[in-house]
Amino acid sequence: MKPFQSLIPAALVITIAFTACTNTSDNSATANTDTAVGMAENIADANQEKLEANKKLVTEFYQSLYGDKDSNAVDKYVAENIIQHNPMIKDGKEWLKNALRPFLENPNIEKTKIDIKHIAADGDMVWLYVKDVAPNGKVFARVNIFRVENGKIAEAWKVAEPVPAKSENNNTMF
Repeated sequence: MKPFQSLIPAALVITIAFTACTNTSDNSATANTDTAVGMAENIADANQEKLEANKKLVTEFYQSLYGDKDSNAVDKYVAENIIQHNPMIKDGKEWLKNALRPFLENPNIEKTKIDIKHIAADGDMVWLYVKDVAPNGKVFARVNIFRVENGKIAEAWKVAEPVPAKSENNNTMF
C-alpha cells in the first residue's frame, strides 16, 4: 500500500504541471486539437461512406442477380478473378456466369424481391443475412459474405441452413 500512496502526490504534480502547460493563452494548442479532431471526423466520414457504398454494391448485385435474374449482374459487379469459398463453385467470373446460366434462363423461376434481413459491413467485407425461398418452395436462411475490392466483388462465402418445419424453441431464424 505504501508504494501506491507515494505515487499519488507524484500524479498530482504531473497533472498540475500538464494543466498549467495547456492553460496558456496561446491558441495554437486549441487550433492543433481542432485540426486533429476535424481530420479524424473526415476520416470517419470517408470510412462510413465506403462502408455504405460497399453495402449498396453488394445489395444491388444480390437483387440484380438472384432477384431480377439479370445475366449482366456478374459482369457489372464481380471481379474477373473472383475467389469462391463455396466448395461447389469454382473461382473466376466466367465459370460463375456459365454455372448460373440455367438458373437465369429458367422461365419457371420467377423474378422476386430478395428478402435481406440484415446487412453489416466492416472494412472491405459485407455480410448479408437473407431469407431465401428456393424454386421448390423450401425456405433457407443464408449468410453471404463478400469482400469488395476496387468497386467489385472479389471474394465470396456462402453458408445456408434450411428452415425446419418445427423448432425446438420459440425463436425464428430471422
